[in-house]
Amino acid sequence: MNEGRRGSLRLLLIVQLTQNIRGGIISPILALFIRGHGLSVSQIGFLGIAGMLGWFIFEPLSGVVADRIRKKYMIIFAIVSSTVIYASYPMASSIWHFAVLAFFMSSVMSAYAVSVKAMTAELLPESDRGRTYGRYLSAISMGGVVAPFIGGWVSANFGYTLPFYISASVGLVSLALVLLMRYDDKAPENSKPLEESAKGEKLMTKPFISILVVRMIFMFNLLFRQNFLPIYLNESPNYQASETEIGAFMTVVRVTSALSQAVLGDLNDRFGSEIMIVGGVGLLGLSYLVMGYGSGDAILYALAGVQGILMAAANMSMMIHLMAIMPEGRTGMVMGLYSEAENVGGIVASPALGVIYDSVGPLASLYTVTAILVLDAVLTMILIRRKAERSRDAAHEVQPVPQ
Repeated sequence: MNEGRRGSLRLLLIVQLTQNIRGGIISPILALFIRGHGLSVSQIGFLGIAGMLGWFIFEPLSGVVADRIRKKYMIIFAIVSSTVIYASYPMASSIWHFAVLAFFMSSVMSAYAVSVKAMTAELLPESDRGRTYGRYLSAISMGGVVAPFIGGWVSANFGYTLPFYISASVGLVSLALVLLMRYDDKAPENSKPLEESAKGEKLMTKPFISILVVRMIFMFNLLFRQNFLPIYLNESPNYQASETEIGAFMTVVRVTSALSQAVLGDLNDRFGSEIMIVGGVGLLGLSYLVMGYGSGDAILYALAGVQGILMAAANMSMMIHLMAIMPEGRTGMVMGLYSEAENVGGIVASPALGVIYDSVGPLASLYTVTAILVLDAVLTMILIRRKAERSRDAAHEVQPVPQ
């Protein structure tokens, strides 16, 4: 890797670190802030649809655009726009205000998410990718380690408005870093159509579709944690967690995730992504079962530590597996479709979990996530085969047909 690419990778790392800080500050209080305006949990669940629609509509489009223009410009646009949206949240007062903000935020962040993922895949070295990516993620995660605690503490002592303005200000730091990047990521003008890569390989292969399905189902976990888990911890008689305690819970999750990612990257290189995905997803589902039966701060923070490791294992392994099977020359489109699978899962998960939470009960929503994650682990074992098996199949497919 030349010095220009190495320097750009470092700057990209710091950009994501600062973005984790701004998102982490808001994460423990956003659902509670919206809840404080009189919305029910079901309404918050349907609000999630507005957010997911932005991702759903614009991430595949961002993938197409990212293969044709400089991804750096798309990142700049996303940072500037999201800064304005963060600063607008304190002025919202109704479900329609929150729906519009959620839609705009996810729409502009589609450009950021797809561009950053594609640039990361382009800049990472091919050898020992798991090890390098693990250390890369570990450094990025440190940006959000203390941010949830800060967000919870600031909101508990100064109200819900100040954290949004702090997050908006942090965005200006990441903007300056993007402007310093020297990597020329502009795609060649002779880009191939959707179904083919630069080498003529098909994009929609069985391994690619399989990881899309696994990722789509995993979104039930991510949407539950974003929209409902803070409310559950706050209102559950077993925990009755304050904003500060919820922030501390999320901080522990991020700490264990950050500290474990370097080791998890090495384990990916040694044992393969399939085993890591199955273990991370399945055990994460069972941890929610323990959360439903447990009570008290000790259990809560112990679960936070375990869940941080398991989510890191699942998220990292899915991305490493995707990088291993994706065709060259279409990184933007690949990441756009991968993100679209997340959007489809989120559109289904958010309202479904909200309705279950309100109509059946908080524990029912918790155990629903448990069942879905266990199912996802089983599907991973069925759909995602080991790299050696795929290589043998590929070698068989390219053998010339006897004349």
